[in-house]
Amino acid sequence: MTIVEALKEKNRLIRNILELQKRISTYNCVIEGNPRAYDPKKVLEELNDTIDRLVSIKTRITKANQAVQEKIYRLSELKTLAKFLKTIPTTEGKAPAGKTYYSQPETYVWESSIKTKERDAHIIDLEEEIDKIQQELDTHNHNTTI
Repeated sequence: MTIVEALKEKNRLIRNILELQKRISTYNCVIEGNPRAYDPKKVLEELNDTIDRLVSIKTRITKANQAVQEKIYRLSELKTLAKFLKTIPTTEGKAPAGKTYYSQPETYVWESSIKTKERDAHIIDLEEEIDKIQQELDTHNHNTTI
């Protein structure tokens, strides 16, 4: 199994765990005499087995990724930084501060330290590095077996 296949299996197991948890929560308590669609004790056994399989596959993925772990961490942090930069305001120039019912709006002059073009250029650079690292990781994931 390649890492790509293992990641798909990991995600499938996670979805399955969520469904099993939902079944336990839904069918553990029922009004006396009403039928249960699932036996919570049996579902709990299945949940425990599924968790064991998830731990195993996550461990195998982690071991197989040791050679590229730094790239994985860097990719995550670069994505976080790019997302943050997209949120910072770069307002410049005059803008009203808003008005109340009884008063006229005040006008403020805004200035930003990091300008829009600077921010956008930095984001583009980050996204290029993100794409490069992602391509390297995709190649690793398709070529590495666990």
